[in-house]
Amino acid sequence: MAPPDAAATQLIERGLRALLGVWLIALAGCATTIFSSSGAPGESPPVDPPRFEAPPPSAAKPRVALVLSGGAARAFAHLGVLRVLEREGLRPDLVVGSSAGAIVGACYAAGLPVSEIEALAARINWPTLIDIDPVKTLLGGFGLGLAKGERLEAFLRRSVSMPLQDMPIRFVAVTTDLRTGEAVLLNHGDTPRALRASSAVPALYEPVRAAGSLLGDGQIVSPMPVAAARQLGARVVIAVDVVYPPQHAPLTNPMSMLFQTVTISTYRHLLNERAQADLLITPTIPPTADLALGNREWLIKAGQRAAEAQLGPLRAAFLRP
Repeated sequence: MAPPDAAATQLIERGLRALLGVWLIALAGCATTIFSSSGAPGESPPVDPPRFEAPPPSAAKPRVALVLSGGAARAFAHLGVLRVLEREGLRPDLVVGSSAGAIVGACYAAGLPVSEIEALAARINWPTLIDIDPVKTLLGGFGLGLAKGERLEAFLRRSVSMPLQDMPIRFVAVTTDLRTGEAVLLNHGDTPRALRASSAVPALYEPVRAAGSLLGDGQIVSPMPVAAARQLGARVVIAVDVVYPPQHAPLTNPMSMLFQTVTISTYRHLLNERAQADLLITPTIPPTADLALGNREWLIKAGQRAAEAQLGPLRAAFLRP
């Protein structure tokens, strides 16, 4: 068969573009209906920009730090670890979290009982997490992320609104400066905005402009921020690792291959941070391609089992002089 001439090729391309436009308009109509059912996030209120302020020289050094890794839905397992700490009366002096671990850690550091954090987790759904405006995207482009993250910030604002520096337990959220590749710590200012920045997965969420930087997911450079806890003076670091391991990836299509390249890079950072922890808790989470919000309860129980299996070392860590 002879190849099509230039005129035929242009006609085919115009036809494909027209079909794509019709498909996008139809998608916009469907998606607008879906996402509008949860209510628009509205205008973001004025906030005290999240930032890092060094503790005064007279401030006591934290003795025990709890570090919570990123891990998307796998971070529900952190709640199981917190169940055990709360039950045993083991209270850290510092909590440091990255990405989803920052969200869980902030709720805990703010003084919420673990049962309340679990109730909040049960209310999280996809419309809360993904606020895509298809019409705006179609007309104006994607910007720096498919979703703005305003719905997530609004949800967090209703749940944990106290400033970072006012939390009963010292707390730090870790983010990534997307221009320099450096880890940026946030311990002062608006908590929901800081958590939005720490969990702003590249391409999925728009980054957050704060602390003089363009901030994104902390997991990019510090998936389990043990180094940050050490930097802040922690003498004993207990770290919980729920980071997605490369070995669990189903390599079945181009998108899975792209995800795998990011996973491998993240995992190499994780190995360095593991070596700096005094006690590492790693919940057993079997490989599955279907891990999602509906897996909350068994993920929580996986974290609880992992913490109970190390209950002796946990108690010893809190008693260490």
